[in-house]
Amino acid sequence: MKKLLFTLAACLVAVVASAQPMGGRPMGGGRPMAGRPMGGPMGMEKPFYELESDSIANARIQDVAGRLDLNEKQLDKMVKLYAQEFEELCRNLQMSVREFQMMQNGGFRGRGNMMGAQTPTNVQFDTQAAKKTYDQIIKKFDKRYKKALNAEQYSVWQELAGARLDNKFSSILQHVQENTESMF
Repeated sequence: MKKLLFTLAACLVAVVASAQPMGGRPMGGGRPMAGRPMGGPMGMEKPFYELESDSIANARIQDVAGRLDLNEKQLDKMVKLYAQEFEELCRNLQMSVREFQMMQNGGFRGRGNMMGAQTPTNVQFDTQAAKKTYDQIIKKFDKRYKKALNAEQYSVWQELAGARLDNKFSSILQHVQENTESMF
């Protein structure tokens, strides 16, 4: 019985030791994980848009809260919705940017074509498709804003184009492109 317990303990120590990075260096080619623009591999670190969405949403909604005459519950709901909208917009744009990067670099290569694949010459970012998805997300969240506000507040919200994300496609796309590191 003692031998069995000792063997199990030794196996457990070996498994735990093998799960630790060697030499004290962070995984990923020696580059530190903190501060990576697109987030760490496999969700180890939040993407940039999740890190900044709360502060952006709080600032934007605080700017217009007086004009909308929001109560505390509405204020919290609007900040939450705005943050969710920003994150969803950025996440979808980032997927489009990564897809473009992948296609620029030859896309997925089959098992027999790993080394000899040629990169396509006429790959362009599909701005129209990205904008269409962007607009669909804007519409979805517009319905949510309408539920969170009364009719008068919603009318004022519609007039506050500077606070809303619907007219910021190109600036958000540029922000996502600048903060999305190529994986290929």
